[in-house]
Amino acid sequence: MTADRFAYDLAIVGAGPGGSTAAALAAQRGWRVLVLEKDRFPRFRVGESLLPTANAILQRSGAWPKVKAAGFFPKYGGIFHTFDGAASQEVDFRCSLVAGLESTFQVERSRFDQLLLDHAAQQGAEFRMETRVERISPLPGGFDLLLASTEGPASVRARWVFDAGGRLNAMRTAAPREFDPPRFPKRVAVFSHFHGVARAAGRAAGHTVVVRVNDGWFWLIPLDETRTSVGLVESADRFAAARQSPEARFWASVERAPKMRELMAGASAVLPFSAASDYSYFHRRLASGRFMRIGDAAGFCDPIFSSGVYLSLASAEMAVALAARAHAAGRGLRPWEAAGYTRQVKRHARTFERLIAAFYDDPSFETFMSPEIPFGIRPGMTSIVAGHSRLTWPLWWRYRLFLVACQLQRHFHAAPRLDPGPAG
Repeated sequence: MTADRFAYDLAIVGAGPGGSTAAALAAQRGWRVLVLEKDRFPRFRVGESLLPTANAILQRSGAWPKVKAAGFFPKYGGIFHTFDGAASQEVDFRCSLVAGLESTFQVERSRFDQLLLDHAAQQGAEFRMETRVERISPLPGGFDLLLASTEGPASVRARWVFDAGGRLNAMRTAAPREFDPPRFPKRVAVFSHFHGVARAAGRAAGHTVVVRVNDGWFWLIPLDETRTSVGLVESADRFAAARQSPEARFWASVERAPKMRELMAGASAVLPFSAASDYSYFHRRLASGRFMRIGDAAGFCDPIFSSGVYLSLASAEMAVALAARAHAAGRGLRPWEAAGYTRQVKRHARTFERLIAAFYDDPSFETFMSPEIPFGIRPGMTSIVAGHSRLTWPLWWRYRLFLVACQLQRHFHAAPRLDPGPAG
């Protein structure tokens, strides 16, 4: 039973996929949950491509039947192209070593996030929209949160706080020394939604399409029968050196890539162009006492393998399970539990980080794009690209062998050499 001076067992900052999923899972345990969201929903977000491993988490939260019934575009895999289309590599989720990873969905985030919010509310979670958390002050056994909204200042008390406030909140509330050393250069994404983008036929119509260019790449994600999310990701230095508006930079980069010119020949933007940066970061510590970071508030990998929503959902589920055990004992997290949560979340993320590093490295990308990779490595890599970041033995040895093959490509060129494309 919650003590009178704590109105809530759990306050969650942020109502994105991680926050809403944590709210649903905690409410199902009988917790009194309050979610605080600075925006009004529905609102626009990118990160529209789910991974099949997220399906099981959504099933356990109870939201999966609603996701299936929402009419989102089915996703069965992805396809990677060189800038000129001279080489392509399809990733078909049916070829995974792990059962249950055959398909998922491409989602319009405004609808998807609203669906998860509504589901959590149906489980008993309370939401306050257009409410900003100005300060979180520790108290014996919990926290006092100072809030600001259109109705004026207020405060609430909760035994636990989860920060699910996303990338910008992570940057706003922490000093640089609180982050791990950066693993990748800073990158910028420029994106919009389009009509008229060319698509493949059949099952491949729902694939995420990636076109690699020199120092970056494009994503093309089908959202429905007519709309496609398209974005350019490149280094922040190169973007700044170009001295172009986001829209001008996007179209100039399309012009330098024959494959993109082909796919975008009949395309027109239906939303203003947006830009986002600081794509790769991680807090040093993700938990202490009764405070935990989940999703993008904990960290984020480069979006090349669409891991963002999955890692948000996975960390939300981990956080609720760990907090529930401590809560039942009437205490916060012990230091070893908090450190274990940090290690567990980062272990999942670093599986993707090594693939991300391989994608940006020319010899490693040549290995990934090779028509033939021996020793059954391809199905194992397909499983990981589908989101299975927990490396069981059949995946671990294939993953390690792939990384070895990437290193060997630097010296022996077993895979065909690829033109990285013109510098922009």
